[in-house]
Amino acid sequence: MKRLLTFIFLLSTATLMAQQTPPCWFDTYQRQNQSLIQNAETIIRNRVQTVDNASRAAHNIKIIPVVVHVIHNGGVENISDAQIQSQIDVLNEDFRKIFGTNGDGNGVDTEIEFCLAKLSPNGHCTNGIVRVQSTLTNHLTYQRSQLKQLSYWDNNRYLNMYVVKSINGNSGIAGYSSFPGGPPDEDGIVVRYNYFGKIGTIANGSNGRTTTHEISHWFGLYHTFNNGCGTDTCTDGDYICDTPPAANPNYGCPTLNSCSNDFPDLNDQIANYCDYSDDACKNMFTAGQKNRMDATLNTFRMQIWSAPNVTATGCDTNFVMPSLCPPVADFTALTTNICVGSSITFFNRSLNNPTAYNWIFNGGSPSTSTFANPVVSYSSPGTYDVTLIVSDSTGADTLELLNYIIVSLPVVGMPNTWGDNFENGNFPTNGLTIDNPDGGITWERTTDAAYEGIASARIQNLINTNYGQSDALLLPRIDFTALQTPIKLGFKWAYARSDANYSDELIVLISNDCGTTWTQKFYRTGNSLASGPTQTTLFIPDSTQWKNANIDLTTYSTNDHVDIKIVNVTDGGNALYIDSLKLGDFDFNTLPSSVNEVEKQGRLLLFPNPAQTSLTVKFATGNNQNINQVEVTNVIGEKVILLNNLSEKETTINTSQLPTGLYLISVKSGGTYSQLKFIKQ
Repeated sequence: MKRLLTFIFLLSTATLMAQQTPPCWFDTYQRQNQSLIQNAETIIRNRVQTVDNASRAAHNIKIIPVVVHVIHNGGVENISDAQIQSQIDVLNEDFRKIFGTNGDGNGVDTEIEFCLAKLSPNGHCTNGIVRVQSTLTNHLTYQRSQLKQLSYWDNNRYLNMYVVKSINGNSGIAGYSSFPGGPPDEDGIVVRYNYFGKIGTIANGSNGRTTTHEISHWFGLYHTFNNGCGTDTCTDGDYICDTPPAANPNYGCPTLNSCSNDFPDLNDQIANYCDYSDDACKNMFTAGQKNRMDATLNTFRMQIWSAPNVTATGCDTNFVMPSLCPPVADFTALTTNICVGSSITFFNRSLNNPTAYNWIFNGGSPSTSTFANPVVSYSSPGTYDVTLIVSDSTGADTLELLNYIIVSLPVVGMPNTWGDNFENGNFPTNGLTIDNPDGGITWERTTDAAYEGIASARIQNLINTNYGQSDALLLPRIDFTALQTPIKLGFKWAYARSDANYSDELIVLISNDCGTTWTQKFYRTGNSLASGPTQTTLFIPDSTQWKNANIDLTTYSTNDHVDIKIVNVTDGGNALYIDSLKLGDFDFNTLPSSVNEVEKQGRLLLFPNPAQTSLTVKFATGNNQNINQVEVTNVIGEKVILLNNLSEKETTINTSQLPTGLYLISVKSGGTYSQLKFIKQ
């Protein structure tokens, strides 16, 4: 499970009741991001303290325009318009305390209303629902940027709600929400389809209060049990005076008093939407919670409920909705720069449910399509336009995007086996590159720990607060057709958690279409990732705290441009180390544990090691290859020996003039490339 910098995961109350486990990581999010969340907290609290009672009594109804993005793959998660409307009804019942509804409890009318937008950002008539068919309905939080890329409206003008089939597989998460002050393109909430609304495909016991709970965080509210009992009920806990403190989250509909530091001493407020109690017993916000929501709306979220925006989104009372909204053409592709021979999936996100589609793909195959979400390949380099015409009985609409697709020739990969043990002081080197999207903490070379030699690659999740961020080590592109089979990727890793309740992730992805699509070949998190004990100090593994990855990639042996990346998804856990990274036909179950052993790579022998005056490089008996080139570099990447134009089974290098220390030796033999290391004494 993730604790994202701006996203707070919340689990379903029904699942929680059965599991009795912490359903939300907001408390951990707050602890690990104290300085970041405090900025928003200070702004909201200052607003609460400076608003007088007369202003609060003005009864200014604030209307929030909503757009619901249904991300589905043609299954039950493609919920009906009626189920979506039922969720909007629940929100208005809860936030307006409508008499005679489930929201009419002992709380207050927050004077906040929700309206499915009737005008799109471009002023088109709409029902406020966008449907996109995509496998991303099986939502993984590290792919959240792709979810927004599929469909997103300006968060200053609309509350973006996403409906998906699942979140992080079988994690049990029912939804999550952003907090005020986060990145604009990550603003909004995500909810599983069976916890959205109160009719249709809802889970047993769900009455739409999961979404109410999520949106309360979008308005700046904490859990009622935030920070436990605390000391002062106004400045501790959830920072709201009139919500009785609670020691822990509550499940079901119990009656109990877990804290006694409030006056008068009241029972836990089980009916509050910000607890984890069952939907059936939730029915209230307090006056203090209303004041915090009002403060958020008057600081971070002022434009969304402003009169001009309410009018522009069709949510004012004077707007007359047409009997039928004509279709509006719209589409996207997650990747628009591809290599020749690659395919692109075009995602239709047209408004108002058109019944007919007419695509035109300049330079593509097929060149036309009538499918809603066609897959198109491109066989020639160039820049190409894409056109979509949608229609129904009310009319037609056209969207043409010029120069939308850029196709280039694929660059064939290096025809060699490959490896890196990070002994070279120039990091990254040997064709390795780093993908660091946020420009923050990422992979680095360290000499704090190593499986072999003196160095390894590390990412410090312990101090990385951009939760959910993916940082990758990208291997150089490899021509797999030039490699002997079996082809395997192997490495050693070491990792520890900083808290037993959450974990970072280690993922290996592979692409044979120039990065247009990536296939997951390896995944570890939790106990399967950890190799050392849980600790809140920086984890530095010893020689026994390393695990072995041995990934078979032989199925890609017919591809001449294969890309591989090793991805860390941070959850604020602890340090993750990678060492002895190798690609080829090696036996990764017998990786050498130190440089004092005779090293074998591609049946190549290196001895004596450590060396004094000479070092011999030799192929093992039965290997018919010849050594063509030998290069020796020191640990800072300086080339100290180069032997070219060789054609020998064995060669001896004069090492007498080398200073003592650790060296890398690179041996080229035909279509293979091997990198080993030795010590000069």
